[in-house]
Amino acid sequence: MGCGASVPQNGGGGKPVTRVQPAPAQPVSEAQSAISFQPTRSNRSSLEKINSLTDRASPEQVLANLLEGNLRFLDGAVAHPHQDFSRVQAIKAKQKPLAAILGCADSRVPAEIVFDQGFGDVFVCRVAGNIATPEEIASLEYAVLDLGVKVVMVLGHTRCGAVKAALSGKAFPGFIDTLVDHLDVAISRVNSMSAKAHQAIKDGDVDMLDRVVKENVKYQVQRCQRSTIIQESLQSGKLLLVGAVYDLDTGKVAVSVTKGGTNDL
Repeated sequence: MGCGASVPQNGGGGKPVTRVQPAPAQPVSEAQSAISFQPTRSNRSSLEKINSLTDRASPEQVLANLLEGNLRFLDGAVAHPHQDFSRVQAIKAKQKPLAAILGCADSRVPAEIVFDQGFGDVFVCRVAGNIATPEEIASLEYAVLDLGVKVVMVLGHTRCGAVKAALSGKAFPGFIDTLVDHLDVAISRVNSMSAKAHQAIKDGDVDMLDRVVKENVKYQVQRCQRSTIIQESLQSGKLLLVGAVYDLDTGKVAVSVTKGGTNDL
C-alpha cells in the first residue's frame, strides 16, 4: 500500500465529504505532552547506530533518529543510510519503516533527504498543504496498524504556497479549490489577530504567513489524533504524534511532540 497526494473527489469548489465519523480527540495537559527530543550536535547517530535501530526501538528513539538525521543534513555530514542496492534487496519482500510522515508535496521538502533516511526507513505521504484528508489519515492508519511505525509526523514548511493560496481568498479552478478549503480552519485560528496583521499577510509578510503555517500543522495533527487507530496507539504508549515545521531558509526542522495534544512550535 502506498501514499499519494490525494484530494477528495467531490468536484469544483465544493466542500469535501467525510465518510467516516472519527473518534473525538482527547486533549491532555501541557505537562503530559511537553516532551523534548532535540538532539545535541555532539550526539549524532553513527552509521552503526542507525543500522542497529530495529522495531524494538522506542518511539522516543525513533524520533531522536529523525532529528539527528536532520542535524547531519544541516552540517553536510549526511550518512546516506540504507541507500544502496543491498538495502533494496533486503527489504523487497517486506517493508518495516519506523516512522510515517505526512508532508507537503512541495519539491523543496523531500522528507528522506531532510532527515537523512534511506530505503524502507520512512513511510511518506505527501499532499499540498500537508492536509490530513480521510484518505491521507487512512494511509497513516495503515502505517500504524500494519507496519507498526513508532512515530507519525505532520511536516509543514515555511512560506507554504498552499497556505498562501488559501489566504488570498481567490477561487481556483478544478479540484484546487477543494484542497484550499481544507486550510480554512488554520486561517480562522488567527482571526484574533489585528486588522493590521491580516493586511501584513496580504502584503506578503512572511512571518505572519508562517504563523498560519504553524497553526495549520497543529490543526492537521489534531485531525490525525481523532483517528481511533492512532489514538489507541498513543494511549498505549506505542506511538508519538508529532507536528513539525521545516525552515526553507535554514533546513532545520522545529518539532512539537504530542501524546494527545500539541505544544507551541
